[in-house]
Amino acid sequence: MKELSAGVVGMGVMGMLHIGILNSLENVKVTAMADTEKFVIGFLQKSLSNVKIYDDYKKMLSESNLDLLFITTPVNSHIKIASDCIKNNIPFFIEKPLGLNASECESLCKLLSTNNVINMTGFYLRFADTFCKAKELLDDGIIGGILKINAHVSRPLILKKNTGWRFKKEISGGGVLIDIGISLVDLLLWYFGNIKSVQGTYETNFLPEIEDFVSAKLTFEAGFECNFESTWNVKNQRLQETNIEIVVENGSLKVNEDYVNLKLNKTNDEQLFYKPTLYNGVSFDIGGPMYTREDVDFVNCIRSGKQSMLNALNILKTQSVIESIYKSCKSHKTEQVSYID
Repeated sequence: MKELSAGVVGMGVMGMLHIGILNSLENVKVTAMADTEKFVIGFLQKSLSNVKIYDDYKKMLSESNLDLLFITTPVNSHIKIASDCIKNNIPFFIEKPLGLNASECESLCKLLSTNNVINMTGFYLRFADTFCKAKELLDDGIIGGILKINAHVSRPLILKKNTGWRFKKEISGGGVLIDIGISLVDLLLWYFGNIKSVQGTYETNFLPEIEDFVSAKLTFEAGFECNFESTWNVKNQRLQETNIEIVVENGSLKVNEDYVNLKLNKTNDEQLFYKPTLYNGVSFDIGGPMYTREDVDFVNCIRSGKQSMLNALNILKTQSVIESIYKSCKSHKTEQVSYID
């Protein structure tokens, strides 16, 4: 089996995480890294003698003969780097979100229509044991007709004024909605299909240009509704928490990072599937097994020549929903979601 040569752009936390995972995989090796910070470049050059270090990712793309590239830079650079990957015919992985907005993501999809380079966006919750189990139960049709959905994601990130690229709209694309809310929207689309319309509100309690709380009513094409919330304003919470409660004719299904709870009223049956009992091991675990699984899935797509389920065209749907929620928050009206085929 050919050894795949991997490159990584952006030496932050997620860049380092993916480097560790990729180097643990059989016949995959990170051979090139790029960053713009002189301190980071100097440190990498002193520490990694067998890896080529660049301060210009374009030079890395042209010189390093890469089989794949991981893009873990601030959001405003995602589409530009991915476009250069397409021009160089290099498969690419982008940490979510795909881009600042749906418009620039559409421009990337147009490029991909002429050169369908294998690509993937890092929505890691699709590879988490509990959320995969919930998807399995939904696909099996066990729970019957859906009446309503409650979906909530929170992280204790902003409780005071903050700095950094995540808190600058021109770099991040927005606040809590595009940062963590987008992963929940992706799960909802994966579970239930297209969202027809949205009606949302947001709050900017700490920074004037980005939101730290979003509430929205999502109406699916299938006819049911979802009460959606995404917030950074949480005290006494250590980790990010994602919760989905599905109320159905015959009971309910609840899922979060820790467990899946299935209740069936007619049979008075309750099943709890805890994360440890659902665990399906990985060869190398850093940050959580879902990160290893997504990287393995991307590498397998490259080896098989098959496009990822999380390719840019599919993820454009997620970005379109996010953009519609932002639009609704500003207009104070219900907005229809437009999907681009």
